[in-house]
Amino acid sequence: MAQVGNFGKSIVFKVSDSYVFTPNNFTKKVSGKWNTHDIMLKKPKPEFNGADQGEITYKIILDAVLGVRPRTVLETLENMVEKGTADILVIGGRQVGKNEWVITSMSETWDVVYNGGELVQATCSITMKEYT
Repeated sequence: MAQVGNFGKSIVFKVSDSYVFTPNNFTKKVSGKWNTHDIMLKKPKPEFNGADQGEITYKIILDAVLGVRPRTVLETLENMVEKGTADILVIGGRQVGKNEWVITSMSETWDVVYNGGELVQATCSITMKEYT
């Protein structure tokens, strides 16, 4: 089984012929903090106030057919959001950003539920912010 990355020790992205747990549509946003000062009869003057927090968004498809236990992963992620867990994010053996990250929000869609309420497939959307 090949490890793709991880968020601390709780979330480990891996892939093999019988197991797929990877981030999809991974987007990282980096921006600066700017203030604008109005000047009479002139264009406003921008002022750079340093770097802003980075933000990452991605989706994870949790599919029991691909070896993942959707409810277990969703509960782990929900606990991390509610506790404000900060940790290092690693993808492809390299740390993403210079600091730790926190999951600021997540949403889940239950795509396939079997008779008896067994969750078989879910899609989870995650938003993370840089923790400095």
